[in-house]
Amino acid sequence: MKVLTTILLRTAAIAVIAGCALLAPLPASAAAKAPVWEVVEAADTDGAQVPMTDDSAQTRLDVAVHNSYIYITVDRPMKIEVFTILGQLVTSKSVVPGTVRLSMGTRGIYIIKGAGSTRRVNL
Repeated sequence: MKVLTTILLRTAAIAVIAGCALLAPLPASAAAKAPVWEVVEAADTDGAQVPMTDDSAQTRLDVAVHNSYIYITVDRPMKIEVFTILGQLVTSKSVVPGTVRLSMGTRGIYIIKGAGSTRRVNL
């Protein structure tokens, strides 16, 4: 019984120490893993402003993955949201017509929502 108690106390101590390590501030390298949005190609709209729309019947949303980047191409301004596979919002941005490149910083499965449609990507 004494051995079992000792093992349980040591396990609890390790769990407490590990829990404290999780509460420590993130190192600077973790901040560098934040999602980064970059405009790759902007569509030529001849200076005319195209209003934001949620009409999915007329709006195109193409998503592709290449070299650990997510490329998102839209033909109208819209809000793009990126979620983890567990449904947690990672990042969102209102994009202009054209192509944007998204660097996630970490590999995984992500859900891209925009223009009334949903896409899944694997990084």
